[in-house]
Amino acid sequence: MDKRSLRQEMREKRSHLSPREINKYNREINSHISVSRLFLEGKVIMGYLAAPGEVNIDPSLQTALAMGKTVCVPQILDRNGNMQAVKLTSLKKLSQDCFGIRTPGEPVEVVPPEDIDLILVPGSCFTEHGDRLGKGKGFYDRFLPKCTKGVSMGVANEINVVAELPTNSHDVKIRYLVTEKALRVCK
Repeated sequence: MDKRSLRQEMREKRSHLSPREINKYNREINSHISVSRLFLEGKVIMGYLAAPGEVNIDPSLQTALAMGKTVCVPQILDRNGNMQAVKLTSLKKLSQDCFGIRTPGEPVEVVPPEDIDLILVPGSCFTEHGDRLGKGKGFYDRFLPKCTKGVSMGVANEINVVAELPTNSHDVKIRYLVTEKALRVCK
């Protein structure tokens, strides 16, 4: 199956979840994230501000802020797949970027990728081997290699975990995967 068809299939699967199921799964996923050693020991946590169809990790970001951690999120620099990490100080009064995704308003403070300890990564689907299918622009495939000490953790619903994915040489694998069922190390 090609990547475009797989993305569509994953969107369709998620659309069949009820709001109640989505809220329950989001709570379980955030619980797994916030009690993980990677999260608790990390000083600089990069998350994301969920777009429609993505797992909402706002509670984990709020927990990290309350713990005094440095929290950052992606800021899209252009439509060619380039982004940077910018500091998030609050989940209130956010702007929207060119893709309609919530983002901190200007002026922003850039967080160097090499300072990030944990990167929470959204995706259309993942495998247990660490393969990830994003939205197709390659933002994370370009950004993750710059996070020299950071550990990547894919965030998804269990229905978005598949046996295998079509991959390219530039696709970056993730090290951990968290779903409503568990946090697991990618094989």
